Amino acid sequence: MSINKVDVAGEYLREVELRLSGLPVLQRHELLADLSAHIETAREQGAYSDGEMVEVLQRLGSPEAIAAAAYEEAGPRLVMAPPEPPPIRAPAPAPRNNNIWAWVIAAAVGFFVLFLIGVASLMFFSQVAEAPVPAVQQIDRPPVQEPAPDQPVPARPDGE
Repeated sequence: MSINKVDVAGEYLREVELRLSGLPVLQRHELLADLSAHIETAREQGAYSDGEMVEVLQRLGSPEAIAAAAYEEAGPRLVMAPPEPPPIRAPAPAPRNNNIWAWVIAAAVGFFVLFLIGVASLMFFSQVAEAPVPAVQQIDRPPVQEPAPDQPVPARPDGE
């Protein structure tokens, strides 16, 4: 048994659909449904092998012949031009990272603003420091007598 088995009928229907791309969608789907019905009928009647299916598809006609007949039947007014494939463009160049300069400038401005805030706060607090300080009231205490160097130091009352 082959792993890469090709579905002959599926390939045939895809080829017909590709060639009918200029027809209106409803007309295209109707024709593809008719072809699918013929293929299913042949399978029900015993066309299981690829060789038998190829014979059935040859009786239906080539995808080119089916598409030509469908376009002729549709007439020149109803035929739409097949859609053109999108043009192949070269990949867009990688965007240059110009944002680094924006970040550098923003950081410099931020540091400058912080510097100005620091200078302003120093000026403010230096003015506050120059304000007159209220006088501290001194408490009169008796003078402490220091022992003379030749006198022994008295012992403390708590025994130390």
